[in-house]
Amino acid sequence: MPKLTFRNAIESDTALILHYILELAKHEGIEQDVVATEAGLHETLFNQKAAEVIIAEYEGQSVGFALFFHNYSTLLGKKGLYLEDLYIIPEMRGKGFGTQFFAHLSKLALARDCGRFEWWCLNENKSGMDFYEKIGAEQMSEWTVHRLSKTEMEKLSKHIKDVK
Repeated sequence: MPKLTFRNAIESDTALILHYILELAKHEGIEQDVVATEAGLHETLFNQKAAEVIIAEYEGQSVGFALFFHNYSTLLGKKGLYLEDLYIIPEMRGKGFGTQFFAHLSKLALARDCGRFEWWCLNENKSGMDFYEKIGAEQMSEWTVHRLSKTEMEKLSKHIKDVK
């Protein structure tokens, strides 16, 4: 199996990160939903440090990325690692790179004393589901994801005068 190397993204990777986000969205059929910009990514990733990005390289060339951040489990009383996105360019799939990426992120989560490593997967992503089962991930079917859009947050926030 060819060996990947991993490195933390740096500010000059911002365009590459946006490129991978767009490619992943295209792959998932949701490219019309991407509103991220280079400036926004730069601000949130490198100034606010809201999330972290790891770049995967093979033979000196970038072949994918993972964007993740820490969440928290009150049940465990520990932080967790939440994987928002992982993308490997199409021509490099099927080489074991996904397993290497998940192994790297697992090792990182353990080094940071995380109690969990979690992510979401689109229900129609059968190959992804099969892969996650193969690496030992447990599907959390008893939980349902809920989301408030910005519009819904704005409507709901009108019920409260001020937040400090």
